[in-house]
Amino acid sequence: MAWLWPFGLGAGLLVLAASCFYKVLFGGSVNPILIGIFMIVGGLAEGILAVFGRSWRVFLKDLAPALLYVIVGVVIVAEPLTGSFWLTLVLTAAFVTGAVFRLAAWFRDRPLHGWSMLAVAAGVSAVAWLFLLWTWPRSGIWVLGSVAGFGLIVTGWSWIRRGFDARAANEEL
Repeated sequence: MAWLWPFGLGAGLLVLAASCFYKVLFGGSVNPILIGIFMIVGGLAEGILAVFGRSWRVFLKDLAPALLYVIVGVVIVAEPLTGSFWLTLVLTAAFVTGAVFRLAAWFRDRPLHGWSMLAVAAGVSAVAWLFLLWTWPRSGIWVLGSVAGFGLIVTGWSWIRRGFDARAANEEL
């Protein structure tokens, strides 16, 4: 039954990602406060699973990307206009850190089936980081919503896979 927690987290992150993309594509003017709130909710959900759903030996590895999502989200909510401009650079640091942690998790867990999605998540985060650096400062708010959406999709799908693979292997996460 423990496989439902990562599956539920992944499904929730996919819903938040779809909302980010909807706001970017069809929202007229993108509301950075809403995107910041989505990032806070996604980070809190990942943090809760890091605290309650995993062993303590991997606690920091699972909590660090969650904290970065929450911190960036809080700053965007506090200062939406200037925050979305400057925090694009901070978001690049979050994606680099997330990529490094996901790659380390993939290397550690590669004997298990299905954990290759962590390497894909690390690669997508690295590509998003390069894209942000390339388009800054012209990127503005639309990049913030798009990158947050892509990050939430890849992370959400990774958690869904982890849940299904844990169910198939009948293991505790």
